Amino acid sequence: MSRPNTRHKNKRPRADESESPSAAVFKRIHTTGDVTKSDVRQLYMVWKPICHGCHGNSKDSPNCFCGLIPTANGVRKTGLWQKTQEIVRVLGPNPSKDLRDSTETPAGLTNLGATCYANSILQCLYMNTSFRSGIFSLERDVLKKHPVLDQLARLFAQLHSSKMAFIDSAPFIKALELDNGVQQDSHEFLTLFLSLLERSLSHSKVHGAKKIVQHLFRGSVSHVTRCSSCGKDSEASSKMEDFYELELNIKGLNNLEESLDDYFSEEALDGENQYFCESCQKRVDATRCIKLRSLPPVVNFQLKRYVFLPKTTTKKKISSTFSFPGQLDMGKRLSNPSSCYTYDLAAILIHKGTGANSGHYVAHIKDESNGQWWEFDDETVSKLGLHPFGEKPGKSSNKADQKPQGICSAGSVTNNCNNGHQEAASTSTVGEMFSSTDAYMLMYKRTSKDENATENNNIVEINSDSLPHHFLDEISELNASYVKSCDEYQSKKDSQLAYVTERRQEVKSVLMEAPASPEDDLYFWISTDWLRQWADNITPPSSIDNGPIQCEHGKVPASKVTLMKRLSAVAWQKLVSKYGGGPTLSSEDFCMECLKDGAKNAVSADVYRDRKASFKVLAEAALAGSSPDGPSYFISRTWLTQWLRRKNADIPSDADNGPTSALRCCHGHLLPEHAPGAKRVSVPESLWLFLYETISDRKVDDIVTFPSDCQPCEICSQELSDVASVEGNLRAVKLKQRQSHEKLISGKSFALHPGQKYYLVPSSWLSEWRAYITATGKNISSLPEPQSLEVIVSSLICEKHSRLLQRPLDLVCKRGSITQKTSNTDGLTMIPESDWKLFSEEWSATPGKGLSAEIAFTESSQDKLHGSSEAMPITDGDLDQSLDDTNGDGAREPYVKTDPEVCEECIGERESCALVEKLNYQNEDIHVYLVRGKEAPKSIREASTTVPVSDRRTSKRSRRTTSGNSISLKVSGSTSVYQLKLMIWESLGIVKENQKLHKGSVEIEDDLATLADKSIFPGDVLWVRDSEIYENRDIADEISEPKVDILQAEEGFRGTLLTSSVSAQLCQDIAFSE
Repeated sequence: MSRPNTRHKNKRPRADESESPSAAVFKRIHTTGDVTKSDVRQLYMVWKPICHGCHGNSKDSPNCFCGLIPTANGVRKTGLWQKTQEIVRVLGPNPSKDLRDSTETPAGLTNLGATCYANSILQCLYMNTSFRSGIFSLERDVLKKHPVLDQLARLFAQLHSSKMAFIDSAPFIKALELDNGVQQDSHEFLTLFLSLLERSLSHSKVHGAKKIVQHLFRGSVSHVTRCSSCGKDSEASSKMEDFYELELNIKGLNNLEESLDDYFSEEALDGENQYFCESCQKRVDATRCIKLRSLPPVVNFQLKRYVFLPKTTTKKKISSTFSFPGQLDMGKRLSNPSSCYTYDLAAILIHKGTGANSGHYVAHIKDESNGQWWEFDDETVSKLGLHPFGEKPGKSSNKADQKPQGICSAGSVTNNCNNGHQEAASTSTVGEMFSSTDAYMLMYKRTSKDENATENNNIVEINSDSLPHHFLDEISELNASYVKSCDEYQSKKDSQLAYVTERRQEVKSVLMEAPASPEDDLYFWISTDWLRQWADNITPPSSIDNGPIQCEHGKVPASKVTLMKRLSAVAWQKLVSKYGGGPTLSSEDFCMECLKDGAKNAVSADVYRDRKASFKVLAEAALAGSSPDGPSYFISRTWLTQWLRRKNADIPSDADNGPTSALRCCHGHLLPEHAPGAKRVSVPESLWLFLYETISDRKVDDIVTFPSDCQPCEICSQELSDVASVEGNLRAVKLKQRQSHEKLISGKSFALHPGQKYYLVPSSWLSEWRAYITATGKNISSLPEPQSLEVIVSSLICEKHSRLLQRPLDLVCKRGSITQKTSNTDGLTMIPESDWKLFSEEWSATPGKGLSAEIAFTESSQDKLHGSSEAMPITDGDLDQSLDDTNGDGAREPYVKTDPEVCEECIGERESCALVEKLNYQNEDIHVYLVRGKEAPKSIREASTTVPVSDRRTSKRSRRTTSGNSISLKVSGSTSVYQLKLMIWESLGIVKENQKLHKGSVEIEDDLATLADKSIFPGDVLWVRDSEIYENRDIADEISEPKVDILQAEEGFRGTLLTSSVSAQLCQDIAFSE
């Protein structure tokens, strides 16, 4: 039993249009001439049932309204039915999101690009109520004369009373003339900013404001040098020096106490560093130390987290953990110890990142009014609780140290938090201890009182909860404007959402009543495209547009039933009463004329199919070569083949042209049959008439009748004969040349003999000649002739020295014979004298003006020189001995002696220009191999010495080889070695300083040199080895740090108001203070 054929089991059979119900209706209409109600129901698909929940919207049913709106709870990407937040987004950003919770919650500052260093310092200063009060107490005339003070006061006023969650810092940054795109050091900024404030505030007459910087931040120290012999201090030891912060070393130190011990420790001056004592009048051993004379209310500790690396000429961040107390006793550090100098931790400036000139600054600051800690990260302000790094118990990273919070033990309980910070509650008398790997500056505020039971601040306080009168109106106006914008946005949002809700309800209600029952006699037609826009767009079309579904008679044609929907009278009335437009097309507006035309066309199509089927046999017989009886006509063979294969007349085909258009020449006559594309067949008269009738309506101009006895065009026949004659002569000439130059036609090298005379022709010309004479068939006349040899030979002679501008190809000695290397593009190829004489006749050259050559031998390898006249040519009898010498000790080497000689000077100039042009490349590939051993394999070392193949396709992906990884990089001749190393760093993960980069056996050094300087060409293969000397780091830090010379000082704040009155030397000292 044979298996059933299941190949087309699931394939839907093609519907036979002649047997469809619509076709039957059209036939009946064509026969009777009447259109019944049943016919309209069938042709306009009124009979189809109302659709419920089908997938998408069916074009085949005018009663389907599915898919015009999404299902329940469904959304779309655009339009009326998208998500609410997407609809609201067109209104722009919601200003209410930037609303401040209350004035008790601190406000943030905008980051203008790289101004986080300034934002963190400004927040530290603002949160100091004494400093803030001093700024608020400044007179209006002082603010007008000093723009920086004015902008600082305005900024503080907005931070104090603005309703916005963050304040725009642009006016303040602009007043200081800072570059908001350059990251700076926060310590340097604070130092210079306090100096600027100190000078500007000196113009104020308010006592509490005039000296506020000095009273809050200035302390004094002295550098004491004491003689070890007489015990006396130097005269300079009594000199007091002011300080605004203490710069503490942290390298190798664990906590603040150790750093302070290091800062105030004694230094021994002995040996070469002995001190000259005025009392002893001689150089003696001595000690030197710093004595703390007085302390300010606010002490700033600058932690020196950056060290300079001489090998890399860069700064490196010390990321070790550093501990500091919540309460600090500085009285014991004074030269005259006191118990009245207790300080509480007030602020921590944190630097996130590993680069000295990159990363990000944030500040953790305690609110003096309630002891609450806040994190200030530019625009974002986060509440931390009562601890500077947040209250997150039980998150210790060191499992061995995990203990319940508050339990006393001999050690300390650590509580690890985000960003590498730790909090430790110690059982010692010092109080709480905190630690961090990123803390960069610590601010402590004095809390103890002096003997008179008053805080030693010497600051005139004002009510910090109220603004100065000259700022009240301005801030109130700003707040009112902001609240107004919030209210306006909310009003627009509410109005938009209410409108969208109303539109959705309208669409749903209309579509609910839209379907008309198939039995309803009254209904209306509406454009599906308009209905879809109305149901899907937030803003509906202005009026109903039924124009696209009308026929030329103003009615509804059955041919456009897929472009319209059948609407109930209720739904139509709702739409037309609100939107107007039209025209109104009801159930009575079917087009009788279009129906009759459609019936006629349908019947004609059936007749055409039947007649085509009957003539198909005649057409196939004509293609098979059968000669018809009676009159016959020529038509294009290609056209008839396409006509037979064509199934759908609506699909473009070669049969769209006339059946004889390919046979008509430019003179309007019949083309000769051997003309290109003029193949023809002879068809019977009945088939020709059928084709003419069915096609003449569309292609009248393309149809020309050619009876089978018609003669071809005489002009075209003569032209084709002339072409055939020329091609025949050309074929004979090429055959003769192929027979005459048997050695050269193969393109292979042949044996050369000393003592014989040869001639030189360019290898490129020889390659063109070879391709030209070997072309046959249709290509015999398509290739251009090679250029005249006379012109070619003349172009090879330099005008300056009358010598050759190209070198002959190198010779090869192998197995007792001498041959020449082959090339299709470069150099000069030697040909026998007989071939040259034939070439002179064939390609217009003067035989006596050729470039002659012969084989000669040098006396030693050092004497080899192209075209040298000193080396004597040898005869064929000495050939064996010469080759033995060559194969033995290499004393005698064959070379090509030319006449005229080779011009090395001009060739050198050309090669230099070509080299410069070759090195001036852009966006080309080179390949880099990562070698894991000490030495690269020989194949990689020698890869760059081989000639690259320009057409070879290479992979751009990183691939693994037996010796390591391979990558392809896009570079230019102007790319520096430093930039190339950064690319390798990014692709292979090798730190720049660890890369040992080579081309062949030569190491590539000098980061400032370009690839052109190092003769690195497109396609070159380099190899790199990882020395693993320096530790890995993030490439982002390298990219973000500007490359400066080690002897060149950093720019810092040069060119801003911060350094307008500071000497250049002071700028350099501050820039290099770390």
